[in-house]
Amino acid sequence: MLTALAVAMLIGGLAWVWSEQQDAARTAVPPADVAALREQLRTLQQRLAQLEQRPAQAAAPAVDLRPLEARLAALEQRPPPPPAAPAAPAAPDPAIADRLGALDQRVAQAERAASQAGQEAMARAARLARLQAAAAALAAGRPLGEIPNAPSALARFAATEPPTESALRLAFPEAAQRARAASRSAEADQGVGERIWQRVRNLVTIREGDTVLLGAPATAVLAQAQARLTAGDLAGSVAALDGLDAQAAAAIAEWRGRAEALLAARAALAGMLAA
Repeated sequence: MLTALAVAMLIGGLAWVWSEQQDAARTAVPPADVAALREQLRTLQQRLAQLEQRPAQAAAPAVDLRPLEARLAALEQRPPPPPAAPAAPAAPDPAIADRLGALDQRVAQAERAASQAGQEAMARAARLARLQAAAAALAAGRPLGEIPNAPSALARFAATEPPTESALRLAFPEAAQRARAASRSAEADQGVGERIWQRVRNLVTIREGDTVLLGAPATAVLAQAQARLTAGDLAGSVAALDGLDAQAAAAIAEWRGRAEALLAARAALAGMLAA
């Protein structure tokens, strides 16, 4: 009875094993799994042989394992499964694509801004270099050359030599001498009353700012202008000439015009450099 029961249990176990392997039998089974099944079958055969050798109370029918062996052989002869197809690349996340597109736009804008800023910086550097060259030419009394958008005070010296302060300082004594001579000639033509009034002017000076309304004759005014010019105050020297009488002012007008042209060119150039 025990042998029959054992045989029945073994047969049931084999039936369960093969039922679990039905799905694997429809597809390729890896060699390792087939070898494990065969090993399990050999173990069952050995246990069955041991049970059959024991004395049995009732004869049990012999178990035919040949169908199982045939199915195992068939599994071993099947070709290996084909390699799995590579997985299709995942579709890009729309949110990530939008962020990448926005980033590309920002990079492009930054590149354009950098390029524009670089061009503007180069243009400013070139303009500054041109103005500095013009300042050097103005100080040396050389033509300034063409300056884009230059005011007339500078443009007039594009191809013409501008006056220099040193040249004006050297030329002032001669110009002042002509102014004094013109002033004395005017005094000689005056009557007695006018000459008396001139003497009063020599004693009293009345100013409105830097302009002399009543004061000494041309000699004193020219001396003041000379002193300021020697001190390096060209603008102050020109302003002092406002105290001259009409005859003396006319005599020194050419020198004054050159000095005022230099002062105007300096002011215009300083304004362009500060812009």
